[in-house]
Amino acid sequence: MKKTIFISKLWRPIATLSTLTLLSCIQHNAHSLRSLYVNNNRLYVEIADSIEERKSGLMSRFKLDNNRGMLFVFKNSAIRRFWMKNTYIALDIAFIDSNKVIKRICTALETDDSTTVYSSGEPVQYVLEVNSGWFREHGIDVGDSIRFSEVYSEPVPR
Repeated sequence: MKKTIFISKLWRPIATLSTLTLLSCIQHNAHSLRSLYVNNNRLYVEIADSIEERKSGLMSRFKLDNNRGMLFVFKNSAIRRFWMKNTYIALDIAFIDSNKVIKRICTALETDDSTTVYSSGEPVQYVLEVNSGWFREHGIDVGDSIRFSEVYSEPVPR
């Protein structure tokens, strides 16, 4: 009897911690995945809207699935500068103003590069990173617009 009570008391905090961790992951993913349209092309993006998320971005990743990306969201417009330190994926970077118009597109073919800086050149509020070549393959250029879906969390095809 005493052993059963002891084991029960021991496992209860572990089970609670596991449940809280799982819920945290579910809530984070529900918040961070969002549909985004560039012209009529749908992308599923992770949202980087906190200082920590913007700081880490796509660092330490080796793959980005097709039609996926990361949208960096800032509270205001300013000149934005990005580098590819600890980023192992060749990326296209679109700098987007507060009206959601693409102002500049850069291609970062060099991975894990902390010396090359990609700048918006003018104030922007959003930065979108996708696999290198995605914008070209979809006929997207400077002057095109992005549109957010109204739903924050949608089923994402695998």
